[in-house]
Amino acid sequence: MSDTIFSSGIVPLWDMVDGPMPRGVLGLGDPDVHVLDGTPTMFLGGFSSSFRNRLYVATLAPEEDPARASWSVDLDDRGRARSLAPDPPKDAWDSEGMHTPSFVPAVGDQPARIYYTGRASRKQYGPRSSYALGALELIGGEWVRREEPLIRGVAPRSSVLEPLVMHDRGRYVMWFQANPHEIGPGELPDYELQVVESPDGVSWSDPQVFATPKEGFFDNAVTRTKDGWLMVLARGSDLHGIGGLPAQGLWVSTARELSPDRAAWSEPRHVLNTGDFGMPAFLARGAYGPGILHDVDRDRTVVYVTGVREAPKWPVLLARRIIHGQRPVVPSPFYLSVAAIELGD
Repeated sequence: MSDTIFSSGIVPLWDMVDGPMPRGVLGLGDPDVHVLDGTPTMFLGGFSSSFRNRLYVATLAPEEDPARASWSVDLDDRGRARSLAPDPPKDAWDSEGMHTPSFVPAVGDQPARIYYTGRASRKQYGPRSSYALGALELIGGEWVRREEPLIRGVAPRSSVLEPLVMHDRGRYVMWFQANPHEIGPGELPDYELQVVESPDGVSWSDPQVFATPKEGFFDNAVTRTKDGWLMVLARGSDLHGIGGLPAQGLWVSTARELSPDRAAWSEPRHVLNTGDFGMPAFLARGAYGPGILHDVDRDRTVVYVTGVREAPKWPVLLARRIIHGQRPVVPSPFYLSVAAIELGD
């Protein structure tokens, strides 16, 4: 595997500024990728044109290249992006929406699940924001929301986000981010990756620290390879454009077995620095929310990320685009993309 991913190998799939973007959504992110019944399938978080955080799914025809912009978001009869599940009730713990999906197939008597981050607060970031982790379960062909969260934060890390759940050797393992609150403008990152285990995917052990705030990792993805397991870690992004953050991008680590023990994993190796010269604008403020599609037969790995665009505030961006004859963009505090990146040999 190469030590560097060159910007020429980064392909945008969806982009809030330059498109394409399916009807009915303003932005997509949080790619979680699997092969289900032979079909490459990507679960996504998105912000709908009705201003709701919802979960979506995209698929790829088997003959298409997974590292190219050939993915298709599932659409409803009106040609708009179809959400996976109804919005939570207005008085629910996740009433303000769902994002960061993590799919796990059915195992024994346990149904297939999509674990997700749910938001109770109207505020998306800052001290008044609040997040917990829940799950949808596939019951009778429909995704059904569990009424109560599975994991809540504990002070001083009262919010938990970014679940990644895997099943191996008879137990579930979940990594997630714990923080005091989602950082807002002017705040520096304070992320801690924690890990828990479960026999059934519902009742979880007490959390252990997997990566410290000093390391600054925001979230991760894991996949099985011919030699064991590959983990991709992301350090988040300069979402609010404050500057002065540590190096951003992606790191990789490997292990022989899927383990919650950090000592079982190799020292993370920095393979993508989004601050490098020539980085595409749609990724220039950092990347997070990785997903991995690994083809064991071809020993090929494609990583998918949420990218944060280097862009001025909306009025300036809008004026620039109009002057250059480009399509307008919706007002937003930041602009996201989903990109595919092939890891080298």
